[in-house]
Amino acid sequence: MFWRFGFHNPSAVDTLLEREDVTLEEILEEEELLQEAKSHNQKLINFLCQPAICEKLLYYITANDLEDGQKKFKFPFLSSELIACEIPQLVELIVLEQRDLLDTFWLFLDRPVPAKDDPSVDYGLETLLSSYFAKTITVFLTKQPAEMVEFIESKPENLTKILNHLHNSAIMDLLLTLVRMEELPEGKGIVQWLSDGGLLSNLVDRLDPNLDTEEHSIAQQCICEIIRMSQTSLLEQPSIGINDLITNLKSEPIVRKLAGFMLDAKAPNATSTLINGVAIIIDLIRHNNSDMENDPMLNSAYGYANNSMMRQTPVSLAELLKVLADHVVDFNNLLTHPRSVTGPTKTSIGEQMPLGFERLKICELFAELLHCSNMSNLNASDDESRTPEDKMDENDEATQTPAAKPDETKTEPPTSPAELPMGDYLKLQLVENKVLPTCIDLFFSFPWNNFLHYVTYDMLHQVFNGPMDKEYNRLLALSILKDGQLTTKMVQAQKDNDTEWSKPKGMRLGYMGHLTFIADEVIKLFEGYPEAIVQDIRENVDLDLWQQYCETELRETKERDCLPLGGDRPADGDAVMHDDDDEEDELEAASANPYSRYLAQRDMDGGLDDDEDDAHWITGRNDNIFSNSFNNALDDERHNVNGMDDEAEYDSDEEQMDRTIAQDWSRSFTEFPPANVLRRTQSHIEDGYDEEEPIDGQDASPVKDEEDPFGDFASSDTHGFQDDDEAWGMSNSIEQLNLSKDGATDAFGATSDFTDQHFVPAIRTKEEDNKYNKEFLTHHEDEQEGEI
Repeated sequence: MFWRFGFHNPSAVDTLLEREDVTLEEILEEEELLQEAKSHNQKLINFLCQPAICEKLLYYITANDLEDGQKKFKFPFLSSELIACEIPQLVELIVLEQRDLLDTFWLFLDRPVPAKDDPSVDYGLETLLSSYFAKTITVFLTKQPAEMVEFIESKPENLTKILNHLHNSAIMDLLLTLVRMEELPEGKGIVQWLSDGGLLSNLVDRLDPNLDTEEHSIAQQCICEIIRMSQTSLLEQPSIGINDLITNLKSEPIVRKLAGFMLDAKAPNATSTLINGVAIIIDLIRHNNSDMENDPMLNSAYGYANNSMMRQTPVSLAELLKVLADHVVDFNNLLTHPRSVTGPTKTSIGEQMPLGFERLKICELFAELLHCSNMSNLNASDDESRTPEDKMDENDEATQTPAAKPDETKTEPPTSPAELPMGDYLKLQLVENKVLPTCIDLFFSFPWNNFLHYVTYDMLHQVFNGPMDKEYNRLLALSILKDGQLTTKMVQAQKDNDTEWSKPKGMRLGYMGHLTFIADEVIKLFEGYPEAIVQDIRENVDLDLWQQYCETELRETKERDCLPLGGDRPADGDAVMHDDDDEEDELEAASANPYSRYLAQRDMDGGLDDDEDDAHWITGRNDNIFSNSFNNALDDERHNVNGMDDEAEYDSDEEQMDRTIAQDWSRSFTEFPPANVLRRTQSHIEDGYDEEEPIDGQDASPVKDEEDPFGDFASSDTHGFQDDDEAWGMSNSIEQLNLSKDGATDAFGATSDFTDQHFVPAIRTKEEDNKYNKEFLTHHEDEQEGEI
């Protein structure tokens, strides 16, 4: 760049740096400081890398004792931005050479946590300084990861200092940045250090229902981010893999502690704990779906079978599922007796009893637990769940013990819940506590809560599309149809909707769309399992009423849903379409006008050949000149031969202004000009040629050639050829002419009486050449006088 060679004006920063007594404050006042730092001004870098200047720079980043005014906010911002410019010499000085500067800077975390209600503390400034501190540490971690991880791990109390300021979003981001360092080779082991320091226990303790709701939100956000960074479901997304934090989170002690916080009936903020706790459990299940690894259909669909980076160890959520299955009865009681709903609420349609966020999250929890119970590794039998090493050990023991009798080897199906797989154990608890019938009652009790409708439909969809050969899936379906009376309530909901719709200004109920989806699932279930399902519910469900509903209301609804949204298109003869037809006619007429003008123009030009391509009539061009170029040139030559006078050729200016000339587009865009052969021009025509008879098929009247006023000077060498392709194209047309003394036949079969006088000999004698030059000069002078 040119400014490297000194062709530029020195900046104000360079001018200041030339002084020996310049201070950091004077540099920070310059407007071009950041621009010079980003361009790596060497003088500025040398100035900032002085230990005293660097120490003051780090001090300004977290200084809260500056004078009121512009410096209070300007100096911390500019100081942090200078570090963010990632100047290598400056970062190495702080992290590697002057470690005491980093120790002093880290003391910012020793400051006491400011209280929001303390008037002596500027909470906004402290938050701002925290963000500058976190950004600076992040820059150090990015440029020197190994050294910074070693510095943080060197003191166990550093984690406690970070957790004390976790209420600040910037410090939380710094903690998550430390967790993400596990992805780098230099940061391996940081998650183990965080786990040993009690990070997860501290975050779960923050979900105590006796604490403030803000603490719950902070803990939930931090735990969910750690779950997403450790996900094992989607290989496309970056992940640090299974770690001690996730292993401890899904362990039985932590889950029981979390469930106890969520179900505490006496704590003041138990509802907030339940809402945030459900969000954690849902994220943990969704981001650790073992079927992504174990299901062969998913492996082939997503290409996981051939992926060498496949995570071999699936995440087992059996302990999580067991603890929550034991508390299904407690969560179900909260659906019928919520803690957060105390009475009706005024709405736009009158006073209504609200569903409440608490009951909605519990329904979402049950739906996600159903997804978890259908995972393959949670429904495997004891024989399937054992490892090959365990089976080999059992075979060795079997060979050492005597064989048992056939009667003694018989195995009975499990009868106690402890012997069931975790997936079936959860389904058994759902059936015994009638959880799904309770959710169905809520579905019809709140017709305007579409969030609840979607969650309920999700649960019914899972149950009805599950394998009915398994006993507990079948029990769930029978519980929905028998205990929940789903079909009867759907028929009654259709009647209520018709009643509401018939009222003045009535409207359809909010669940009617989901009701149609559920009806389709029920029909598929009855058609797929007529014996396993229909026969068992015949005594408890009115199937005739359901059949009547399917043949009348449901059929009408589905036919109406198949119609276009705005109704059928009116017929062409209707009066409604007259305006549209008129507009279409106007468009057709507008598009036809240019074509009409083109036809009129073609008639004025004498017409074109029949085989001409009219594809470009809109542009006014004639691009199909391949077959007409030679004929046009030949016709022009014939017209010029037929008695053109010099006086008629050069008219006065007034006559030129008064005459209207029709533009011949077919001659303006010629792709193949005349052939590169000797031909006669006005300069080469003898007087005797003006009296020759017209050629057959041509008009005997003289035609004025106004296309080129300097046509007399044209010759075979100056006709305007640009390349050899044009001459090649015209030479093909020339070859089609059959020239002889008796007559000539053109490219289209027309015969004319050409004689030798029509052609200029290619070679002249010296006498003929002198005579020709004399005549040509005389005639040329006459023409110039005529032009003047």
